[in-house]
Amino acid sequence: MSKKSKDLTAALDALEETVERQQASPDALLSELATLLLGFPRDSLQRPRAHRMLGVVYSQMGREADAFKELREARALATALSPPNYRELGNVARALSSMYGATGDDRLARDELVAALTFTAIDGKPGELVRLIVDVAQGELGAQRYENSALLFDFLLTGNDKLDVPDYTVQSARISLIQALNALGRHGEVPSHVKVSHATLSEDDRRLRFLTQLEAARASAGLGRHDEAEGALLVAENFLPETATAIDHSEFVEAVTELQEVRAGESAVESLQHLVAQSAEQGQAARIVVASRALANALLKRGDVPGALSALGRAFRAALDAKLKVASELRTEILRRAGADRLVDLAGSKSLIGLDDERDLRFVRLRALGHGSAGDSVLALDISDGAEVSLRTLDLSSLGRKKREAVLAGERRAYATVATLHDDRIAKIRDMRLAPDGMLYTLQLRPEGPTLRDLYAAGAEPARVLSLLAGTAGALSVLHRRELVHRDLTPDHVVVGRDNQGSELPVLIELGLAPVTMGAGIPGNPGVPPYVAPEQVAGEDSGTSADIHALGQMIAELWGGQVPSRANLGRLWKRDEGNQMPRDIGDLVRGMTAAESSRRTTDLGDIVEVLKSQRDLAGQDAS
Repeated sequence: MSKKSKDLTAALDALEETVERQQASPDALLSELATLLLGFPRDSLQRPRAHRMLGVVYSQMGREADAFKELREARALATALSPPNYRELGNVARALSSMYGATGDDRLARDELVAALTFTAIDGKPGELVRLIVDVAQGELGAQRYENSALLFDFLLTGNDKLDVPDYTVQSARISLIQALNALGRHGEVPSHVKVSHATLSEDDRRLRFLTQLEAARASAGLGRHDEAEGALLVAENFLPETATAIDHSEFVEAVTELQEVRAGESAVESLQHLVAQSAEQGQAARIVVASRALANALLKRGDVPGALSALGRAFRAALDAKLKVASELRTEILRRAGADRLVDLAGSKSLIGLDDERDLRFVRLRALGHGSAGDSVLALDISDGAEVSLRTLDLSSLGRKKREAVLAGERRAYATVATLHDDRIAKIRDMRLAPDGMLYTLQLRPEGPTLRDLYAAGAEPARVLSLLAGTAGALSVLHRRELVHRDLTPDHVVVGRDNQGSELPVLIELGLAPVTMGAGIPGNPGVPPYVAPEQVAGEDSGTSADIHALGQMIAELWGGQVPSRANLGRLWKRDEGNQMPRDIGDLVRGMTAAESSRRTTDLGDIVEVLKSQRDLAGQDAS
């Protein structure tokens, strides 16, 4: 090896740990590595290593495409050598595993980790094996397989003679072991490890000292030593970084609410939900981020992944709105927590209403919303801005070209019209996209708030619900004046939001609009019983009177009338004896739910007046 090659290799050796531990600015590392790369010929044993380190730095900068490009080049070069550079192939696989894990693709992350372990076993150094054990142990900790993670971290602490584990790895492994022990309820084993951490950590290791104090507090609380726990939290607070949105602040808030739960009984989740709501009312973006991240962690401990993702989405929205640097970190965390199974990627699809195709078109599924007349719907998180949307899918692949074009033309016209309404009582259409495989995706913003179904079940005051139903009738009149029909109106498809003055406002969601599933050769539901009108069930043309029928059924539910057997709804207000409706309401509902569409009440203005009149009477009775 020439002196130049030796010097270049020595320079790479010096940078290896700096890159691994992120001890220098990525921009500076990028410049150094790019310069070094120029000095290695293509068939050099070290060139794959330089490409791999470049890929790792790009990944740290959030430049995923560049990172993958460099790592794949490193793999190709290491494979082409004779014999292959197995050691570097192991390092490349480890870096790819980390990237796939960060983007939520757990399957590929596992596959790469297995490859990394295999290649490292063939020709790796002990230090590289140590890093892989740490990766596996951290993965087990993140997956809440605490027994496995505790065993692996304990091995790293006790296996020094065999593996020569670096001091900084020992220190971080000890903190992770303490976290696993606390999660397993083995709080009595924690104090001895905390004592060692205090003795070995330097003053500069603020992050590790902070985490040690948090886990010491959790252990003390688990042992019933509440005053000790509170004291440990006070010490931990001294190590919080100045950056208000740093993850440390969320971890601290979570630990505080856990102690409150042990001492006062209110669950940590409830406390954090209150804190998020309070921060939102005060418009404090940084506090929303901190509290929402803490809430997400608390929900994950309960196994509520959709709830955790929703909380992270709220943090992400707040960070974007306030232009906080933590936004990109939150996007990565959402993808990692979601995993590949929850990811919907619409890259390659085409917007049918002329929207920008360059933005991030990835969505994280939170939960199913149901199956209606225009396809299946899920509540999803838009990765581009954290908004919660209704993502409705409809498979048009079975249609011929002419039939598909006719269906799409009808859908486009309907949704384009809705997009021009500018009425806060109708949820905004965000996009409509067609994938190459014939799948149609419709995205509608999902406002925050409970549904009418939630209010029914909670036994809300009659005057409140009647007022919201009157508002629902008013929103329908806006659609009907533009010759649009909702077609999927149910209590689940009316969200109770807030207007600019803070007053309650019913918002129509899940618009079925164009009747594409009936008579078009597309499998689908005509609607949800008992709200679906008879003509929809029969597969006949349905107009605005179908919405009148659905609204009539929703009004009837206030008195327990014709409710699906699966529902658990309260009977809210009985004006007459037993379970009878007031006469005016009874007459109204009968007129709205007539079997023949031609005989139904059609004047939404009259319906609004009757509902408001009954609202006022209900309010008088309540007082």
